[in-house]
Amino acid sequence: MATPISALMEKQELRARWMFEPSVNSHRPASAKSQDISYIFANTFKKIYTQDVIGKDTLANLVKTKSGRSSFHAKYVEELQRVHSEYDSQIQEADMLENHIIQARAQAAVKESQACERSRGDICDDKGLLTVQSAFSWCVDNDLLKMNNLICPRDYIPSLKTPCPAPSPVKLDPAKPTLCYSMHVSKEPRDDGYLLVHSPDRDDVDLNEVDNAMMVSSSSVTLKKRALHKEKQDEVKPKPSWKGQPSVKDKMEAWEKLKKMKDRQNILCNPHFLPPIAQPGGKSLIQPMTRVATTEREGRDMDGQSSTEDGVPVFIANPPVVVFAEYTVGQVYETTLELKNMTSASRHVRVIPPTTPHFSIGLGRFPGEGGVVAPGMSCKYAIRFAPDSLADYSDFIVVETQSEHQLVVPVLGRRPPPILTLPRVLDCGYCLIGGVKFVEFLCQNVGLSAGTFTIMPKNQWPTTNLRSVTKTYSSEEPPFAISPSLFALQPGEATVVEVVFFPTAAERISKDFTIICDNCQVKDISIEGEGQLIALELVSVSGENELPVIGEVHDLTAQHCVRFSSCNPHSVQQKKITIRNNVHVELPFHWEIMKPNLHLRLPEETPVPSNIQFHPAVDDAFSVSPVSGLLAPHQDMELLFTFRPKELRDYHSVCHLVLKDVPQLPQQDSGTSVPQPAHTGSKLSDFIAMQIEVMGSTEPYQVHLEPYALVIPGDIFICTTTRRQFKMWNKSKNFVRFQWERIDCSSHIIEVQPPTGRIGENECFNFDLIVTGGKPGKVVTSLVCHIQHHSEPVSLFFEVSFKGPTVTINAPSVDFGLIQVGDKVHKTLLLSNTSHLDTSWTIMGVKGREDASEVSVKPYEGVLPPFASCSVDVTFSSHYCQHFETNLELNVKNGTGCHLSVRADVQSPQVCLLSCELIFSELYVEIPTKGTVKLFNQTLLPSHFKWMAQLQGKQASLCTTSFDPPSGTLGPNACIEVTVNFTAHTDMKLTEVAALCEVQGMNSPLVLRILVPDPRTLSVSYLLPDVSSAQDTGRPSTLQLDFGQDVILKKPVMKQIMITNQTAIPAPFTIEAEYFTCPASTPQKHKELLENRFAYVKKPRHSIQAKKVDDKAHEDFVNTLLAHGKGAAFYVLPNSGTLAAFETKTVEVTAYTDMWGEYRDHLICKVGDLEPQLISIQMTVKGCPLYFQMTGPRTDDQNQGPIIQFGRHVSGADTVSRSLRINNPTLTDIRVDWEIYNIDPLSTKVLDVLVTYGEAFPLKDADGNEVMAEALSFSDGDVQTPWQRNSDYERTSFSRQTQSDSDEEGSNAIEESDTTEESFDTFPDEENLISVHIRPHVGNRSDYPFCITPQQLVIPAQGSSMIHVSFTPLTLCGNVCESKCEGLALGFMSLDSKSAACLPGKVRRAQGLDLEPLRLDLIAAVKPAGLLVQMDEDDGVLDFYASAGDLLRAESEKEVCVQDFDVTRTLQLLNSSEMIVHFKLKTQPPFMVIKPNPRVRSSTSSNSRSAESEFLVLQQQKSVQVKLAFRCSLSLLDHMAQVDKGVLPGVRLIQHVSGERSLRFEQNLLIQYINNSLQTVPLRANLTIPTLRLSKEHIDFGFCYVGRTRTIEVNLYCCGAHTYWKSVVESYGRDPDVFTVTPPSGLLRPKEPNVNTCSLCLEINFTPREDREFRATVLIQSPLLKNPLSMQVHGAGCFDEAYIAT
Repeated sequence: MATPISALMEKQELRARWMFEPSVNSHRPASAKSQDISYIFANTFKKIYTQDVIGKDTLANLVKTKSGRSSFHAKYVEELQRVHSEYDSQIQEADMLENHIIQARAQAAVKESQACERSRGDICDDKGLLTVQSAFSWCVDNDLLKMNNLICPRDYIPSLKTPCPAPSPVKLDPAKPTLCYSMHVSKEPRDDGYLLVHSPDRDDVDLNEVDNAMMVSSSSVTLKKRALHKEKQDEVKPKPSWKGQPSVKDKMEAWEKLKKMKDRQNILCNPHFLPPIAQPGGKSLIQPMTRVATTEREGRDMDGQSSTEDGVPVFIANPPVVVFAEYTVGQVYETTLELKNMTSASRHVRVIPPTTPHFSIGLGRFPGEGGVVAPGMSCKYAIRFAPDSLADYSDFIVVETQSEHQLVVPVLGRRPPPILTLPRVLDCGYCLIGGVKFVEFLCQNVGLSAGTFTIMPKNQWPTTNLRSVTKTYSSEEPPFAISPSLFALQPGEATVVEVVFFPTAAERISKDFTIICDNCQVKDISIEGEGQLIALELVSVSGENELPVIGEVHDLTAQHCVRFSSCNPHSVQQKKITIRNNVHVELPFHWEIMKPNLHLRLPEETPVPSNIQFHPAVDDAFSVSPVSGLLAPHQDMELLFTFRPKELRDYHSVCHLVLKDVPQLPQQDSGTSVPQPAHTGSKLSDFIAMQIEVMGSTEPYQVHLEPYALVIPGDIFICTTTRRQFKMWNKSKNFVRFQWERIDCSSHIIEVQPPTGRIGENECFNFDLIVTGGKPGKVVTSLVCHIQHHSEPVSLFFEVSFKGPTVTINAPSVDFGLIQVGDKVHKTLLLSNTSHLDTSWTIMGVKGREDASEVSVKPYEGVLPPFASCSVDVTFSSHYCQHFETNLELNVKNGTGCHLSVRADVQSPQVCLLSCELIFSELYVEIPTKGTVKLFNQTLLPSHFKWMAQLQGKQASLCTTSFDPPSGTLGPNACIEVTVNFTAHTDMKLTEVAALCEVQGMNSPLVLRILVPDPRTLSVSYLLPDVSSAQDTGRPSTLQLDFGQDVILKKPVMKQIMITNQTAIPAPFTIEAEYFTCPASTPQKHKELLENRFAYVKKPRHSIQAKKVDDKAHEDFVNTLLAHGKGAAFYVLPNSGTLAAFETKTVEVTAYTDMWGEYRDHLICKVGDLEPQLISIQMTVKGCPLYFQMTGPRTDDQNQGPIIQFGRHVSGADTVSRSLRINNPTLTDIRVDWEIYNIDPLSTKVLDVLVTYGEAFPLKDADGNEVMAEALSFSDGDVQTPWQRNSDYERTSFSRQTQSDSDEEGSNAIEESDTTEESFDTFPDEENLISVHIRPHVGNRSDYPFCITPQQLVIPAQGSSMIHVSFTPLTLCGNVCESKCEGLALGFMSLDSKSAACLPGKVRRAQGLDLEPLRLDLIAAVKPAGLLVQMDEDDGVLDFYASAGDLLRAESEKEVCVQDFDVTRTLQLLNSSEMIVHFKLKTQPPFMVIKPNPRVRSSTSSNSRSAESEFLVLQQQKSVQVKLAFRCSLSLLDHMAQVDKGVLPGVRLIQHVSGERSLRFEQNLLIQYINNSLQTVPLRANLTIPTLRLSKEHIDFGFCYVGRTRTIEVNLYCCGAHTYWKSVVESYGRDPDVFTVTPPSGLLRPKEPNVNTCSLCLEINFTPREDREFRATVLIQSPLLKNPLSMQVHGAGCFDEAYIAT
């Protein structure tokens, strides 16, 4: 359903169409839809017109199934595709022509309406009778219509020329003759509209008017000619100027009126009323009309006019030749012949029917009544064809008209003949005599029509009746028979022709047969074959030839003998027999092994048939492989004869080669060597083709041992395997297999390795005799070896001796020495097995001894491995003092034992102190003091002592003691010194203290008395390295630790404090800061950090890893110290510990900072129970805590940021932006205000004076406006006005009493201190309303070309913020090569938090201009755009070379099409600058640019243009390869006609000396940069054009005998590019085949690579058909040339026999 919007749009389109189309009342051309007359044809011809015989769907299905069918089907589908493609192309051409004619008619209507409107402006035309000249002839393409065989305006308008403007108007002269005078009185010739009266003195305007004389009345034209002629005569004698001539305006008005009068009478004359001087036959519609030029005298006398040219064709036949292609006998076929009137007058026509009875013609159908054909109309005749056979027919139809020339239309019956694929010679091959061979041949009809075929022997053709010959299914001509003898094939259909061959003689046989088709065509074929006899030959026998034995008997019938050499039983011998089949037929065979026919006979004696008997062999000693098979035709076959004897005897057999299914041979003489049949009684039987006698013998095996006996010298340990080698020789004719027996009893194992195996012929084998003894003794025996297929075994004799193991003891006796009563003493003995056998042993006491019970042995028995040792413990238990002696016995299994003596002495211990008192003269409370005492052993026994830990006495609880060693053993008569460590826990005198020492074996302990004096007290002193004197706790003084005024931020600073213990009493101590403290876990972490560092130092290979781990750990450690957010922390190392006796400990105090400012604090030092000591700390920190992400934190020059280098950029390019991240690692928000300065190197300023009122950098909102609120809230909860932020620096004095008041609850020791601290002298006394700052000159403040956004930002604590630094390239002017830009950005830091800015008594921080700002250096350069072009040419011009001949492409073997192609060249664009260049490439056709791939977009500019996607990006010092193409097309060849006119700039025609021509195209490659600047690269292309030339332009054949061909050679030359040419012969008569050109087409290409010219010899053939003169024009056309070459040829035919020889 249409919407209102769509309806409105349709109305607007109709209204716009009406505005452009003129509104006239004349006939308008109808639309393409209204011209459709297909419904008329559909109603008239019904299904004949509407039915689609083979549509597109059917064709698509046939194409899909094309590959799976026969070749005929594939050829049929290809032909159908070609027909459909031609049909589609013709339909497209017809549609194109129809659209072109409709458009031309519409354009003509518009021009005619415009001319009519102009004419109506001067003349009143109420009745609409005003007409104008038709403009259709100027709007339509006459060449296009003529090329498609259509009537064009040039055919019926003889001299059609381009309209020209009308001449100037001329006033009528009364003296000139009037119209009546000219028609009735004047005797001068008049123009009647059909005859041109030529006057040499007429100008071009008159000639153009005369050309259009056919469209105006004769009276008006005559008047006009006379007036103009009179005017010409008057111009010869110029009139005086006083007489007055019409002005130019008057002349123009007169000409306009005259033209309008002439247009009113523009009526076409009736051709029937032509004057007598008109051309006979009327004016042709297809040929231009010729005019007769006569003089004025000939105009007065019409009888003397000249004759006209040759007659023009009046009627044209369609089709020009009537052909009937498909027909069958008994059917009548009909077609239509159309005769079209090609003249401008209605004509009568007469048709003379064909002369043969097979063709007839019906009555004609005329477009009008009376049998008259109007101009351009057609009459139709029905042509019928009734064939009585399938042969070819020919006739003609004569058409007579008013013209003197007759039209002859040939009528032909041409049925395409069927074509069979049956070969000319049918070869049946080879066959045995008496056999039958069947051969099949495929016969297919590949023609386009069906046919019925008959095959018969050639000697039976011709025949009067085919049925009498083809009565049977097959046709025979011995020894051949062929079937079927009669068959029919449709197009593409196939059948199988079977040929039977049955030879009877051994010879080559050939017979001829004839194939007769039902279209009266005959073809002869030949059948060949060859009969052969069986012929086998023994070619060779492998191996050595065995000589025959004297007196041996052979088989009576065997032809050959094969002897096998002597061998052993059960061995195998083989020989290869080669048998050759000398016939070309394969022969099936099998072998039979028979007993020999052994009878003695004399030489040359014929064997008696009764002695020849065939009995199968009983033994299987001989065999043949393969037993059966096929002997290939005329080839050799190898057979394998095998001899396998099983017994010791001689073997003799005969092998028969039997051929199976061999046809019976004809009877022949018995003397010939024809194979004898094995079985008779049938046509096919088995024949013994060859008999081979086989013979062989055997002999026993011969095996020997080397040596035959083995004797092993010496003794061999039992259970030990011993090997001895020996050999076995095989002297037999074949290999042997052996097997050794084994001796395996309870005591010994004797065997041979390998026990089984194989020994080759005349080879030896190595064996190992393996012997293992079970018990000591001598062994003598034999081993037996069994040989396969040998009756007697082989024996080996051997002899061997065995012995047992041996065990030794490391000591001959055991002496326990001196032993204490009650002790148990152990001794260890070592038993060693000196053999490689496992040994079992036992140790026990001597039987009958009573003292053997005091001695024990563990273990007393066991097994020793080979060459191993074991320990045995011998224990003696003493019960009383005595001298002890006894013996032990060692027993070895299968060995010899031994005895071991044991003795010992038993006694008791006795120990004493050399001094019984120990006095300590100097002692400190809780400090251990050392003293020494001595113990002496009075006996030879080792004595064990032990000191008791608990002291004895009244004062034992007031002290502790320890002994070193606390226990031990004294040797015989030995003395030991014992160290006593005594510690007193009181300062009282100790006199009643004793220590006890127990001695093992003594009844009472030893007593030691200890005496101790009074102890001393603790005393500590402090010392700073910068202070000269040290102070102790008795005289405290104020100590101050100053870190300096220039401490660098984040850089740790260390100071030292020395603490000295003046006594021997160790005491614990602690040191910590009062405010800037460190977490409690920090010292432990630092200790772990140091331990890890030392651990990595021990391993140098981990030095790099250790450094990274150390840096990371140290960073985490510092972050932990500063985690409280106070900006500084004082780390004390060690912060606690123990002060040893008389020790001086150095304590390191390290200051860590992450914020700038002035810091104050105290160190609290406490040692033992002494009162704490206060040490004041002060330092001033400078630096910047902020850092950029791209540079990271810096230790030095922290206020210096990175140097932002924008690089070089194109002048006027887009703004380039860089993003920078600023990190704030502190726990405080920091505000940064940015100012940008341009550095002028020529500036002479030294200082900048800055005057500020109020805040130098006030807080601003997001729009950049100053915040004027009364109060600002901060993150820490403080409320502070803008003015209060500047008054935070108050004068503050902190006294010692103030500090003690704030920390009253913390420490009482601080309250008692009267020491006061210094005040902060650097704090300002009052706030400044107006501030003046003087600083070194840095530059001129400006936001161009550098800019930072945002200018004010707050960087959050432990966070980051982004700033964007941008650079806008300057626009260079003049010849400036490069401009360098330098800038400086200063970031002033401020703290908006009150607590962060100042903490009374602890920290104060400067801000704004009072603080050193953050600095950024900005560098950039501006340079004009430019790329370096690199190419192979030295002249700077990129050349392309192409040949127009490459436009030709071969679609098939006979068709050539024109296809465009490209010639590509490459060049390099190098960006030699240090900036990124944006550019794009442009050029004009026929050149094109293939852009580089891949394409890269610019990403450096923050505000990219919308059109930047068209630009390419080239990085610094990079190059890109650009591919350019020259598009060569056929339209470029049209420039040849326009080059001379100078219409096309950049195109020139180059004429070379050699005659070669080429078109040169010159353009520029434009490189457009992003700032719209251009760079050009010249491009030049040379297109070589072919030039054709004929050696002759005219050929005269003279007289030639009718029917004979005469040939004249003409050379066709080609210079330049190669081209394809085609010859067209245009005959002036109706004989198109009189003149021919050989070859008709071809390709002209130079044969050598560097030659530009070539030639071809053309043969112009002239074959006259009649006794008259012939003329024609030979055109040489080329798709690359617009104007073809023409050559006029003529000749005459005659019946004079004198011209036969010529």
